[in-house]
Amino acid sequence: MNSSVVMNDNGQWHDAEARLVLPAQLTIDVLAVMLKKNKWLALPVKQVDFSQVEKADSAILAVLLVWASNIEGKLQVKQLPDELYTLVNLYDLDSEFSLI
Repeated sequence: MNSSVVMNDNGQWHDAEARLVLPAQLTIDVLAVMLKKNKWLALPVKQVDFSQVEKADSAILAVLLVWASNIEGKLQVKQLPDELYTLVNLYDLDSEFSLI
């Protein structure tokens, strides 16, 4: 049975898959609220889904690194936006994530 908890601003956590579907807006201001309000850093995230993201800035990369450091294996990142993909390559972080 797929257990799911819907969060504010369209972010959604799926327990069964340890997957977090990120909200449309992921700017530094929004991200700070989401981290605090929804306790994102405490979630056992194994997969991050950017499919709903319309706007994101580099602050999410730090959060991805925290999640990646908390699991065995690579953090799966689905539909990483092009501008963030460019930064992942620039900072040589592609070995930290499995891009799907």
